[in-house]
Amino acid sequence: MTERRWEPIVPHLREFQRHLAAHIPELRIVPANDRRWSEERYREQCKNGIFDQYGVYLIFDANESLEYVGVAMNRFHDRIWSHDTAVDRMLTDVIPIPHEYYFLGLALEFFLIARLRPLKNVTYRSYSIPAHNLSE
Repeated sequence: MTERRWEPIVPHLREFQRHLAAHIPELRIVPANDRRWSEERYREQCKNGIFDQYGVYLIFDANESLEYVGVAMNRFHDRIWSHDTAVDRMLTDVIPIPHEYYFLGLALEFFLIARLRPLKNVTYRSYSIPAHNLSE
């Protein structure tokens, strides 16, 4: 499933993946939370274990514009909700990273913030990462 809001993100995620060793599993964006969900729907989503994983999370506003990129080095559930006072969160999607590679989360967070410059991210927005042709 590819959500429309992911269209500007996916090319950067693919580029990041090309820099990784071939044995590292493909990184994918997964829908995690929608503020419009009922409490029952949210509880069902919690049962699938998505919030117990590590990786990068993407927070979108009601217009599905990317507001914030963050990293969860412990669990998504421990990090996502901490932004509600500073971010107009409607949707939260995650990029889970297998536990043995969870350190890549910091690099992916930096990479996506530097490339996408989400409005609510202050740190790393002034950095740039030049495009790099891996076939050279």
